[in-house]
Amino acid sequence: YMNKINMISFKSALICVLLWLFAVNSTAAEIAVVKSKDIEPYNAAISGFKKVIRENISENNMDGDIKKGIAITDRLRTEKPNLVVSLGAEASYITSQNIKTIPVVFSMVTNPPRYNIGDGNVTGVRLDIPVKTQLGFYREILPDVRKIGIIYSDEGTKKFIDEARHLSAQYDMEIVSIGIKEMRELPQAVEKILSESDSLWLLFDPLVTSSPRIVQEVIIFKALQKKIPVVGFNKWSVTAGSLYCLYSEYEDIGRQTGEMADRILRGENPSSIPIESPRDVKILFNNKVLDRVVSKGRVNMPEKAYMWQGE
Repeated sequence: YMNKINMISFKSALICVLLWLFAVNSTAAEIAVVKSKDIEPYNAAISGFKKVIRENISENNMDGDIKKGIAITDRLRTEKPNLVVSLGAEASYITSQNIKTIPVVFSMVTNPPRYNIGDGNVTGVRLDIPVKTQLGFYREILPDVRKIGIIYSDEGTKKFIDEARHLSAQYDMEIVSIGIKEMRELPQAVEKILSESDSLWLLFDPLVTSSPRIVQEVIIFKALQKKIPVVGFNKWSVTAGSLYCLYSEYEDIGRQTGEMADRILRGENPSSIPIESPRDVKILFNNKVLDRVVSKGRVNMPEKAYMWQGE
């Protein structure tokens, strides 16, 4: 009789242990995603990521709140997921600073060095396309351009410009740049740069491109009045009047991030994996702008370019 009781007790205990293990495995995330905000570009990147990674994934949203981001990373240090994926500059900065013993893969970040992202446990996929790639397309698409004008405010943007200036001689081009500290300086800077340049290169900058309305009315429209082509920094800038832009689909970047995460989950050290740029680069043209600027010089359209017809 006692043996039967012991056997029942053993079976009950075993079932409890198995149920506990099942509960742990079904709720504990093997991969934690931290996103700066709940916006479509990040969600598209997560969608691409999930097409590669089938592990249990938890999503954490900072809502643009630094304190909330710190609380999330504090919790993750306790939970110890196998991998942390950060989306956006804010999330990537906080995770790289606060998580040191768990592999971190960042994504959807323009110019990561600007935000001091990177350490022995951190690697990732940057959002921006390499300077050399952009200059190569610049020369191919606008072969008559010799002077490229850029307006900037930020030290991170200036580093990009310095690299472009160093490489531009290889493409028989010259970079002309003007720095501003306040938005009220922008109109005068635009007038000056347009008088000295064959084309305007619109780069992502925390001040210069902070207002879509100002970008369109003060920069792009002024350039179009002089029939000077503007090269944009994203698809919106093309719809606003830039001639073309290079871009990558967010879902493709998410898929590329997933493949990098998979390498780490299989045992590779993040420190041995270099930070990658988007590998699938696309080109979007504005058809209406093409007609307006073609009189200032040749415009060559690559075969795989997409055309935005306007609304």
